[in-house]
Amino acid sequence: MLNRKRGSKKEITFHKRAKEDFDDFIKKLELQALETAEERIPLYLEVGVKDAILILDVGCGSGMVTRDLAHLTKGKVIAIDGSKKMINVAKKVLSIYDNVELRVGDAENLPFEDDMFDITTCNLLLMWANDPQKVVNEMARVTKPGGIVLATLEPDYGGKIHFPEHPKVDPIFAGEAIKKRGGDPHIGRKLRYLFVKAGLETKIGIGNTRIWSCEEDKAYYLHARDFYVKALKDAGLSQKEIDKWEYEYLRSLDEGVQLNFFPQFYAIGRKKERC
Repeated sequence: MLNRKRGSKKEITFHKRAKEDFDDFIKKLELQALETAEERIPLYLEVGVKDAILILDVGCGSGMVTRDLAHLTKGKVIAIDGSKKMINVAKKVLSIYDNVELRVGDAENLPFEDDMFDITTCNLLLMWANDPQKVVNEMARVTKPGGIVLATLEPDYGGKIHFPEHPKVDPIFAGEAIKKRGGDPHIGRKLRYLFVKAGLETKIGIGNTRIWSCEEDKAYYLHARDFYVKALKDAGLSQKEIDKWEYEYLRSLDEGVQLNFFPQFYAIGRKKERC
């Protein structure tokens, strides 16, 4: 049953982005969901999403990732996010699914009773949480004994590899921009700690072992170009510097010499059965 006393009335900012960035952010989430499906879906299948009766998706955002859960499972998905505006977007994205229920709620104080869900999952949430340990603790609390807590994708920009290098741009995309918006660019390496401290039997892995081709990198960049250009402007680069960097970057992609990689960690935690 719902425990409404545990809910929070405070609406969380859109993943710590300004309201004027909202539309661009939604576009980026859609692309991100498509590009990371090959990493997430095998994890969903591994933890038994298909046969789960009740699943909780924490920090569901625009619903793009929740859509995969709803499509894969025979059970019901409850999806929760701190932003009412995000939930309104998710309602449109998930309108054709009758096995999804959407709610506004705080990931650090989940409005559910203990031991409710077969699987509790999140995607790219812990990086933006004010208190990621509290989020994982709450996810573990609402999961049934023997059930699964799953973080499908949490990056670690400290492990980012890029060549040819750029002395001004690389540090921005290697964590500076994330940290400036209040996120933790090194959350990936902390997953084992967070899950074990929450009392979970924990397995950690890296989902993205494949390095994209230059053609894939270029397609992704061109689709999300406005987002990247804005990040560089926000970091203080002039338009002339951005134009020069972009020319060199696209040229290296066309030449087939560009390499980009940064690790995306996942964590699978099983809640211990009670004696």
